[in-house]
Amino acid sequence: MVDPLDTGALVGWQANDLGSRMVLRLQTMHRTEENERELGESAVLLDRNQAVPRADYLYEITDEPRPKRYSLLQMLFAN
Repeated sequence: MVDPLDTGALVGWQANDLGSRMVLRLQTMHRTEENERELGESAVLLDRNQAVPRADYLYEITDEPRPKRYSLLQMLFAN
């Protein structure tokens, strides 16, 4: 049975592109009842319609600018 609220510190992540979907793997560090560290891993399947709003939210709450997107011509002729 999955713990309804499994808390831990995010220590790593990886996204695997599957075309219109992706698998987001999250690695988290947890403390056991014996106060030892334990690494946990979760995998979440997202489609692009789910991933984009979450990415936008992360940029918003961290006050980080979104990456600029350049056309091929802009990249070729940029100074």
